[in-house]
Amino acid sequence: MKRKTGIIITVATTVAVAAATAMAWHSSRREAQPDGRALLAKGVEEVNKNNVAQAFSHLQQATTALREQNDTDGLFEAAVYTAVLYDQIGRRDSAYAILRRTAFRDVPNYKDYASQYYLRMMGHYKAAIDRDYAAAESFTLRAIEFSREKYPGDAMYMYVDMANLAETYITAGQPGKARRLLDSLQRMAKADHELYMSEVCYCRGLLAMADGDTDSAARHLEASVAYSRKYNAFDNEMASLNLLAKIDSANNDLPGYIAHRTAYDSLRERVKGKEIHYKIEMLREQHKVDMLSQESARRTMSMRLALCVMFSLIAAMLAAIIYIYKDSKTKQKLGRLERQRLDDAVERERLEKELLQLKMKQQGEMLDHTYKENIVMGMKLAEQGAGSESVKPMERALKEMDKDFIHKVETLFPTLSRNDIRLMSLIRMELPSGEISKILNITMDSLHKSRYRLRKKLGLGGGQSLEAFINSI
Repeated sequence: MKRKTGIIITVATTVAVAAATAMAWHSSRREAQPDGRALLAKGVEEVNKNNVAQAFSHLQQATTALREQNDTDGLFEAAVYTAVLYDQIGRRDSAYAILRRTAFRDVPNYKDYASQYYLRMMGHYKAAIDRDYAAAESFTLRAIEFSREKYPGDAMYMYVDMANLAETYITAGQPGKARRLLDSLQRMAKADHELYMSEVCYCRGLLAMADGDTDSAARHLEASVAYSRKYNAFDNEMASLNLLAKIDSANNDLPGYIAHRTAYDSLRERVKGKEIHYKIEMLREQHKVDMLSQESARRTMSMRLALCVMFSLIAAMLAAIIYIYKDSKTKQKLGRLERQRLDDAVERERLEKELLQLKMKQQGEMLDHTYKENIVMGMKLAEQGAGSESVKPMERALKEMDKDFIHKVETLFPTLSRNDIRLMSLIRMELPSGEISKILNITMDSLHKSRYRLRKKLGLGGGQSLEAFINSI
């Protein structure tokens, strides 16, 4: 009897100790669990400051904590702001994937604009990626109504959505709707923050170009560039500069074309470099998050091991089986995290090399572009001469551009005339046909005939490209 009582007491004591240990472990886990809402607030704050890496780190940790706390509104806000970050670094497919698997929520915390961003971004992606203009219109109209209802004191958000909807109408081939919407927007009182004017002027420029009014289009696009630079709207600035360069080319405005094209190329390379930099920083922050996860897994493993030892006094075999199973799963998880860390390191090194190559390529292209512009300007000046005297400076300019190419052509094709060699040199410079005809002072019809005769002299078949053949010499 005493022996049975002792066994019962021992078992009861063991169970009590195990239960107390389990409760202490559970309590320590809850105390150690970070506050998901606090992390989310930090992430949103860093997004607003444009600190991409820090914002990404906080949002990743917030997502894990909010999932543990079953905070659906918080998870929605974290997902939307993570999509905003991916959009900022050019990974729009990743941003869209996050939004598509996230159901819309009208969260009560309107100060962080998560619901507004969701509707606006879904409207943009439906048009830009899926080409589903009906869905894009539906999302953007909801965003406009949401802004009117939730932010009555700040019209800027509604104006931005209206301008975005106008561009959707233009892209969908509905210029009438776009004009009516822009006219309605113009009649409204101006907002203090005029970010939306960047998109408004860009849409006006598109409509003017569609009407053939290039002068009006240029004025609107220049205004869009000015607003874009003021409010750092890089996408609109690049799009406007690209259209301005096309207008300059059509108007034969060489100085204007060079200025706008140079600004466009510079901005594009700067944005590309910044996106690569942010990708590298985000990989580094992801590595830090993974390391924290590994450390948390190790602590959890240690605690589970202690619990297994305590419960082994009651059921040694069951505790051993549970330990082996959990240990295997934990090691697999650590192995996956370690492989991910190595993959991230390789990807980070690749991106750093790509950034270096991009900078070197940019410098080389800028030098080559400036050199070709000087050659083209020399030929333009030569073109303004009279008679045969304008040909000699042109020949000297072409020979200065590529002496080896001229020598190879004269050696391989001795029967070619000087006019043929000049035409081949201009084609090698990748100039448009309109530019070549103006430089040679001939009509487009004469240029086509000259190209036809040149093909026959070079022995090219119907399926061979003249440009590819010349560039292969």
